[in-house]
Amino acid sequence: MGDTGDTEELVTNGYDSNEEEEPITAQKVLEILEKAWQNEKLAPDILPQQTEMLDLMMGQLSYMEESTKQLDKNDFRSVAHRMELERIRYLIASYLRCRLSKIENFTQAIINDEESRSLRDKRLSDEEAAFAREYLSNVETHFQQLVLRHLPRSFPDDPRKRIVQPNVDSHVFIRANENVDGVVVRDDEEEVDLESGSQHIVPYKLIEELVMKGKVDLI
Repeated sequence: MGDTGDTEELVTNGYDSNEEEEPITAQKVLEILEKAWQNEKLAPDILPQQTEMLDLMMGQLSYMEESTKQLDKNDFRSVAHRMELERIRYLIASYLRCRLSKIENFTQAIINDEESRSLRDKRLSDEEAAFAREYLSNVETHFQQLVLRHLPRSFPDDPRKRIVQPNVDSHVFIRANENVDGVVVRDDEEEVDLESGSQHIVPYKLIEELVMKGKVDLI
């Protein structure tokens, strides 16, 4: 995706997660969100939400909207800025829809995993966690009314057997963002050294941690 017009301006209320003392530009925020969007679409499991980056970009969108209002509608810059605004809105909406789809498909599994994580390692935003719990409650109520009440009381119902898990054994394509030594790429524990820019196909579960750390991206 291209330049965002005003996005080179510093986002004064945010900092790069890797360089906490350096102000982060809106262009960098957009790049982070684009990469998060791409990885989220291709990962079988849900990834940590970029809550801070989303908040910063929403603030930048408001700024860009106000700036665009100051321009004549026939000004080419106004047209370009409006197109960029729509592109960024689409990116954010698609990213959030992808995450909600995973929550709906793997609700119980995601909730169980989330409850086992420390506060620092949570992957859902507060809003997503609340949605997941409410969605699960509604599904369980519907299942109870539609199915279980029509079955014999002796029918064993173990909720654990109804949990749908993301298929982390599925293979994914990756591109290395840096040199990474000693990466296990097969279940037989074969190790390879990833060179920056190299591409590979591996089971997702073996490189999930590298995706989380930004050392590789899904493609």
